[in-house]
Amino acid sequence: MEESRSVAIDDAEPEQISESFTCCICLELLYKPIVLACGHISCFWCVHRSMSGVSETKCVLCRQPYLHFPSICLLLHFLLLKMYPDSYRRREILTLEEEKKRGTFSPQFDALAWRPGDEEQQKLSHSSQSHMPCLGPNSSVDTGCFRNGEPNARKVQSKPVEGIDSYSPSSPKQDLKLGHDITVQDENAHPVGSDQSCKKITALDVLCAECKQLLFHPVALNCGHVYCESCIVYPADEKLTCQVCKSRHPGRLPKVCLELDHFLEQQFPEEYALRRLAAQPRLTISENDSQKSRNSRADTELRNSSRSIDTSVTHLRVGCDYCGMCPIIGDRYQCQDCVESIGFDLSGDCYNSCCKLPGWFNQQHRPEHKFELKKPQLSLVE
Repeated sequence: MEESRSVAIDDAEPEQISESFTCCICLELLYKPIVLACGHISCFWCVHRSMSGVSETKCVLCRQPYLHFPSICLLLHFLLLKMYPDSYRRREILTLEEEKKRGTFSPQFDALAWRPGDEEQQKLSHSSQSHMPCLGPNSSVDTGCFRNGEPNARKVQSKPVEGIDSYSPSSPKQDLKLGHDITVQDENAHPVGSDQSCKKITALDVLCAECKQLLFHPVALNCGHVYCESCIVYPADEKLTCQVCKSRHPGRLPKVCLELDHFLEQQFPEEYALRRLAAQPRLTISENDSQKSRNSRADTELRNSSRSIDTSVTHLRVGCDYCGMCPIIGDRYQCQDCVESIGFDLSGDCYNSCCKLPGWFNQQHRPEHKFELKKPQLSLVE
């Protein structure tokens, strides 16, 4: 039976926080959630601080290794904000205070531009964050893996932008095609345990980015977009690419986010049952073998990169500001015009690609900024 705990906000009624949405690292309500490739969820800063920066990092729950710091999952971000507005607001205030002390800020999102399952609105939401074409985790934060990669980095603090106060509910209810038409109404929302906040949630808040139906066996890509497992398009010889933002998913194929999947099954039992019936296996034996082959190659690359860190090609404690690779292995390009202390770096592949995702740390990077190819610094591995 799923557990929950109370969080009191001043004199307001305590909110019952589901254990499914408690960070496994800080043990608080998830804030700006990150879904790792293994399917486990943690807070943005918790994942950031836990990354090694000198080799692969292992998930604290399943110990599966990973080299990339994923983007925040906006679907979960706004779902939690809607379910636990007081507790989420409290986490925002406390996190912002910590960020001001460090002079480094996590991404801010335009809630008014967010509509679950709407790719065009998601693209607008992404592009409204900044003027920069390529953004992501970086190397010069004092805590965690992304530390200063240069001895004389400039110390200029970035500025925070508006928080989540302007959040508005999702768009008017529509018919969801789950094999046949179903009108989603408030009475269709079923609370998990005694958590009455779940009554605020409808299926429109948890739609697949591809099929626009209730998520079934949800998987999150490195860019943060969420799909049904059966809606993921697996190219034969190329890396998996998000159909919303066109970002490549690095490493092995993502696994189902079980906490979110269990939540959906409990919250929407009737709709979930219809989705289960409608979801037919789309993978042939050959396609399944191809997936295993790609996972095997990804695992081999990960083992080879972590078995022996070659400082001649590895930029220790420096992360890519687009794909999230940390440490950067291979070419590294550093922006010469960004003035934030956290800096702005790209891996060789990301430097040569067209990147349009929002930034992890709100750097004011612009397309006209110039980059310089940097050589790895010799450093002892801690």
